[in-house]
Order: sequence, then C-alpha cells, then structure tokens
Amino acid sequence: MHYYSPDDTQLKQRSVRFIRRMFAMRQLGTFLCFFPFLSVLTELDRGLWLAILLAINAFIWPVIAWILAHSSRDPTNTERRNLTVDAAFGGVWVALMGLSPVPSFIIMAVLASDRYAAGGWPQLKSAIAAFLLAFIPVWSVAGMPLVSTFSTRTVWLTLPLATCYMLVLSAVSYQLTLTLRRKNRELERISLMDPSLKIPNRRLFDRRLESEYLRTQRGDSHAWLMLLDVDNFKQVNDRFGHEAGDYLLAEISRLLRNEVGTRDIPARFGGDELGVIVRDADHNSIVILAATLKEKIAQIRLPAAPDFQCSVSVGIAPAGTADSIHQWLRNADQALYNVKRTGRDGIHLWNP
Repeated sequence: MHYYSPDDTQLKQRSVRFIRRMFAMRQLGTFLCFFPFLSVLTELDRGLWLAILLAINAFIWPVIAWILAHSSRDPTNTERRNLTVDAAFGGVWVALMGLSPVPSFIIMAVLASDRYAAGGWPQLKSAIAAFLLAFIPVWSVAGMPLVSTFSTRTVWLTLPLATCYMLVLSAVSYQLTLTLRRKNRELERISLMDPSLKIPNRRLFDRRLESEYLRTQRGDSHAWLMLLDVDNFKQVNDRFGHEAGDYLLAEISRLLRNEVGTRDIPARFGGDELGVIVRDADHNSIVILAATLKEKIAQIRLPAAPDFQCSVSVGIAPAGTADSIHQWLRNADQALYNVKRTGRDGIHLWNP
C-alpha cells in the first residue's frame, strides 16, 4: 500500500536491532577466525606485523563497525557496507594463508551464508565482488601461494568456527523466522477483523459461512444465519453525529460477543448490518436468541441522548434448507427484507 509506510521511530528500531544482531555475529565470527588464521600464518612464518593486523581485524574492527553504523544517519545501509568490508577482509586473509584448505573454505562458506542470511542475493553478490577484489591483488603480491597441507592444530582451532558459528547462525535465522511467522499471523488476524467493532469482517465471515454450510450439509452441524440491521441508522448519524453511530455499532458488537455462544461467529456484514452464524441451533433456540439480542440492544443508550432507544430488524435462515451458500445468504436477506417491509423492529424466520 503506497499510503502506508513505517514512521521514523519504527525504522530506527529495526535498524538498531539489525546492527545489534550483526555486531554480535561479527564479534563471534572474528573471534573464532582469529585462532585458526593465526595458526596458519605462524606456520607460514608471515611475521609479527601480520599477527598484529589480524588481532586488530578480529577485536577492534567489530567495535569500529558498530560505531560507524550506530552513528550513521542510515544505520542499515552503513551496516550492509560493513558486511561487504568483512568479505574484503576475508579475501585478504585467505590470500595470505595461501588458500589453506581447512580455514579458507570454511571462512568462505561462513561469509557466503552470513551475507545471504543478512541481505539475500544483493548482499551476497557485493560480498563476492569485495572478496575477489581483495583476494586477487593480495594473492598476486604474495606470490600466488598454494598451501595444500595443514596441521592438526589448525584443524582443531578451525572446528569451533565450523560448528559453533553455524549453529548460532541457524539459531538466529530460526528466531527471525519465528518472529516473521508471528507477524504474518498478526497481520492476517488484523486483515480479517473489523478494527472498530473488534469482530470478524466480511472476508472472514464469508469463510466461516462456507465452512458452516459444508458442515451442515455433512450432518455435522445445524447452522443458522442471523442478519441484524439497525433501524433508521442514518438518522442516528444525522441527529447525533457519526461518532454516536460508531459508538452504537461498537456497543451492539460488544453485546453480540458477550451473548452468542462461544462457537458462534458474530461479524460485520456491511455498513450498519451485522451478522451471526449460529452453530447447532434449532427453531426455538434461534428465535429465543434473536429475541434476547433484540431486547438487550433496545437497552443501549447513547451518552449524548439518554432517552434514545435503538431497535433492530432481524432476519434468520437455516443452512439445512439452502441449496448453496449464496441461497442461504439470500434467504436470510429476504427474511430481513420482510421485517423492514412490515415496519422494522421485528424478527422473521425464513420459510420456503
């Protein structure tokens, strides 16, 4: 929807959560990479200065990346650039290790999976480009070394990176998936509910109408459809204002939620019409329920007009006598029309 966009506070909260998550993962990743990388560089006798640079990359760079992202006007994009820089650092160290198989291929797998989890293919593509742009010149300057052997120490030091980091990444991804599922369920719930009346809207009502009709046809239920129309609702809006009309509908919907059965389904049918799908009722019980609702609705008073008395017209139709869902709905609508035609403020039970 083009007219909906999150406000600045929501966007900032998302960015903070993102950079916080990336900071934790970067700290863990650089810490676990430090020891196997140092092992290979020591075996290759690369010198103390490279060990110092590796320590800076492992323990100081994560803090610098956090500060850069946190102080940026666009933290999310800054953090994505930091992820690309991570890949470039990875290319440098893989080149200096001479593609030593155990740490090199594992760090490449970690970089690829982490970048893809953080930003999908666009993030992975930029990471691959940064990795190669750093790897190729450094590897060339270093004399294109190829180290095919590795020590037992390097293998043991690489195992935490190959196991712990991947497990943490999987756990983080799973938690994000759970959060997304909860958000989707909440969005679906919102899309199926009338926000002002706190009852199902027409979309959910039609779904339940279909399921109850099919249950009745199978003999698993005896469903009835009750349509309620507020009499002279337009006059309420004209005399007392739309806020009074909204208040009246909200009070009626609250009454429906409290009075119908726990398995019955009240909903906003449209405009000032409300509907109730009543499960497992008979001729007498459905009429008694309609009369009870009608009586209690008549007791509702408007705050601005204590002498106001509301009335409703009620049309009822059983699902068992209808040949289709549409006919069931038409029968209830016809019953409601019969009440309106004879003066409103009444109950009509549809008969063939």
